[in-house]
Amino acid sequence: KQWYQRRVRGCAGGWVIWRVKEAAGKDHVTSWHALIGVLTLCLSVINALNGAPLVYKQLRLLPFLNRPLGALKRRHAQLGLFAVTSALLTVGLAFYSTWFEKKGLNLIWQNISFAGTMFLVGILVAQVYERRIAAPSSAES
Repeated sequence: KQWYQRRVRGCAGGWVIWRVKEAAGKDHVTSWHALIGVLTLCLSVINALNGAPLVYKQLRLLPFLNRPLGALKRRHAQLGLFAVTSALLTVGLAFYSTWFEKKGLNLIWQNISFAGTMFLVGILVAQVYERRIAAPSSAES
């Protein structure tokens, strides 16, 4: 499935970043950008596993997943929202990295870029909350 391929590509990207740091002799996960990026990868995998019962009905027969469909969908939406928010926060924090500083971006452009990313987070949170989390699900079965 497509969700599986995205998770594999995300983990492969994390592995490549790790190997490049190893080859350059640099320390790992030394910035907020890197820390939130690792959190994003973990949340992405957890959310993919959490969404599996929505696709594979057989998994709902397990005792710990035997919940109403609406509750499973809301939990998946909540975790997904948290994962996407952390991903966008990672992108926003990248604007403050030394790589961007070497490119000549001054603090004004960094702040504008970060604010734009956080604006997207705000829109996303509002839409997902309104449509998936706060609204009662029509498929509570």
